[in-house]
Amino acid sequence: MRRCPGTRLLLTALVPIVGGCTARDTAPADRDAALAGRIERLVDTFLTSDDDGTNASVLSEARAIFESDGVPGLAKVGDAAAYGFVLVNMLGQPPDFRLQFLARVREAAARGDLPEDALAFAEARRRQTESEERYKAGTPSHPELRDQISRLLERDQVVRERAGFDLEKMEEADRRTAGPLQAIFDRYGVPTYDMVGVQAAKDFVVMVQHQSPGFRLAVLPKLKANVDAGQGEPGTYAMVYDRTQRDHGRKQLYGQQLECANGKALEPAPIDDAKNVNIRRAELGLIRIQLYTRVVRSHSPDVCGAGGSRR
Repeated sequence: MRRCPGTRLLLTALVPIVGGCTARDTAPADRDAALAGRIERLVDTFLTSDDDGTNASVLSEARAIFESDGVPGLAKVGDAAAYGFVLVNMLGQPPDFRLQFLARVREAAARGDLPEDALAFAEARRRQTESEERYKAGTPSHPELRDQISRLLERDQVVRERAGFDLEKMEEADRRTAGPLQAIFDRYGVPTYDMVGVQAAKDFVVMVQHQSPGFRLAVLPKLKANVDAGQGEPGTYAMVYDRTQRDHGRKQLYGQQLECANGKALEPAPIDDAKNVNIRRAELGLIRIQLYTRVVRSHSPDVCGAGGSRR
């Protein structure tokens, strides 16, 4: 589903999040608890709000913190807030600010005062943003294909809204979309940024997730080639890779696949080398799995209660 600037870029009430990769930590008594709480509230709002004005306010406050405190690190605000502050600024701020912010992130990381995955996430987001900006400014070579993908996505997403969710309607919509998606793939492969623009290239892969295991498996190597060429989003590759792993009964690698646990709630499916999943996610520009899980749960319809098994 398409969401606010925070979740749309992820896609991604906060309590301190554990499980990240930290360089070092200090006793809670040495920290600025008020600043840590302030940052965690900003992260919560940024990831869960659907209101552009609210998110603009979050980003303005984040810039004010940066001006007064720089990049608050582990010693000052602890793991969750130090990571979250990097997340909000690298996802939401304008390009010029991000460059200035990233320079300070690198300085803090060199001092050992940031979680390892915070730096990896910041660097990955820089690379992806630079790649995407090159294509957003131009006209795609296949605008008619871009428009077709956009129309297909509307059908795909309208049946996945939280309100009035109906599993049978979702499955019917996926069947109607299967033929056009296969035709696109047969003729063009996996559409690239150059062909259809950044958003439509991502949207095509989102719809691939809702198709047959055989189709996902066929798409995967071509999607990987696009990513390696800077013509596709690494996060969408992780999504299809993990789903394909689960299609064949294997553990996922990145934690993008959530499944119904005991028919009651969405939880990450089994993960290979789970202790290092957040650093792998960060290297692809994905947020921590704990945050990702919370965001997906908050925006997803009740697929578990409706008899579904996967996101």
